[in-house]
Amino acid sequence: RGALKRIIDEKGFARIIEVHNGLSALVGETVQFKRDEEVLEYDGFWESSFTDSASKGLPDAEIVDYTSRLQTIDEILNVTTKPVVVDGDTGGSDAQFEYFIKHLERLSVSAVIIEDKEFPKRNSLDPEAKQTLEDPERFAAKIQRGKAVVATEDFMIIARIESFIAGVGLDDALQRATRYIRAGVDGIMVHSNREEPGEILEFAKTYEKLCEPV
Repeated sequence: RGALKRIIDEKGFARIIEVHNGLSALVGETVQFKRDEEVLEYDGFWESSFTDSASKGLPDAEIVDYTSRLQTIDEILNVTTKPVVVDGDTGGSDAQFEYFIKHLERLSVSAVIIEDKEFPKRNSLDPEAKQTLEDPERFAAKIQRGKAVVATEDFMIIARIESFIAGVGLDDALQRATRYIRAGVDGIMVHSNREEPGEILEFAKTYEKLCEPV
């Protein structure tokens, strides 16, 4: 459970690849690639609700229930030594989120990431989907509820900001990041569906200032 934090502390980053079942985890566990003369491998896994749903022939709209998701996550953890980050969609209701966190932590998952869209979410890369953001105060309250049931310091709750996906821009993303940090979130993920990284890099530059001690 604490492996992801250790990797980030030692390297300053973690290189993560998506997995959605035990077989893909076995591939990710052993695959290596070269960069110049250096042999690299992945540090951990992202258990994606998108591919979990797709592997079951279902759309990415929070249809697959937590019982099924937890079984898949357990199958992945049974065949890997690497940390797992779980895509928690919107987290569902506060009570559902608390339930999910308790089970993820017992399975030794390292982190869960939830996105600040209204339930049920639509896939962020679907050009025809209407992307409706959750009220930031309600989302911050969900983060606080989740943090209250976390049993160890190793397990992380990370907020995924969807302001760029919804087309409401940098200022909204930064305001949400500030609110979620105050709510006690362990990390921020920001998402974009553009081919160019400009808006992500702009967010990253300003985000550094938000993390400076007051």
